[in-house]
Amino acid sequence: MAALVVRRLLALGALLVGISFISFLLMHLSPSDPALMMLSAQGVAPTPDLLEQTRHDMGLDQPFFTQYINWLQGIFQGYWGYSYVYSAPVADVLLQRLPVTLTLSFAALLLTLGIALPAGVTAALHPTKLSALLIRLFELTSLSMPTFWFGLLLIYLFALTLGWFPAVSDASSAVGYLLPVVALSFSYVGRLIGQIRADVTAEVAKPYVEGLISRGMDTHRIIWRHVLRNALLPSLTVAGLALGAMLSGSITTEMVFNLPGLGLASIEAITARDYALVQGYVLVSALFFVMVNLFVDIIYRIADPRIRLEPSERRAFR
Repeated sequence: MAALVVRRLLALGALLVGISFISFLLMHLSPSDPALMMLSAQGVAPTPDLLEQTRHDMGLDQPFFTQYINWLQGIFQGYWGYSYVYSAPVADVLLQRLPVTLTLSFAALLLTLGIALPAGVTAALHPTKLSALLIRLFELTSLSMPTFWFGLLLIYLFALTLGWFPAVSDASSAVGYLLPVVALSFSYVGRLIGQIRADVTAEVAKPYVEGLISRGMDTHRIIWRHVLRNALLPSLTVAGLALGAMLSGSITTEMVFNLPGLGLASIEAITARDYALVQGYVLVSALFFVMVNLFVDIIYRIADPRIRLEPSERRAFR
């Protein structure tokens, strides 16, 4: 297991370097001038001499690969650049906004699991009942409705019409997270319900279940001790991917509810051409996504011993 983790970390490290290079290249190819944008944001008249000096101070007059290596070295040394939008180091901005995005994403994942697990299992075990039809309808609605549209509906209904929640979310209170969490969760709960329903349905149809029933084993015991244990393993991967997507893709939710997280900061950075902050956001998002996938892979292998075996050992047990 330790060797596996080391191999995964090396591979993920190479992946992160590749992502950082691509994002840096895209920023470099952008037609905008970061020096000009920074001076404009500071309200300074961009004279030719001042522009040249600013480009020199920012290292923009150096070759592309030199700029990238210097930036990458700064990342490892803890200096991620300077955000002229927030007039603060990029690392400080990311650390300040990160707790909001983490709270939003993990709360949305818990809500997603709390809805998807019972709904998916119920729809699989009782496919002909009305409850299964309603769950299927809810699943299709979740899959077809965009996050921003559902978020706007929540604001209109619960904030503007009923007045139960503020129209602009407050990250300093739990109430301010309720509508954003529901909106973000709604985008992923349908996918997880469908995955759980399909996995449980396939597991129930396997011969060993019929054999346990013929032996007189209690149905509830079969479901809880055998069917769900095997069926929910693939759903673990989907849940992990959902968390990674929530962490790196909460932009829409934060923008709709004006929640001051990483997503909203990235939108402001893109609008103002704050390339240092954009690159920092891309790198942090990629880091979270790959680390979540590594964690899910480890949990999956712990839960299913067959995956831990080498191919030759696995064939010996067939």
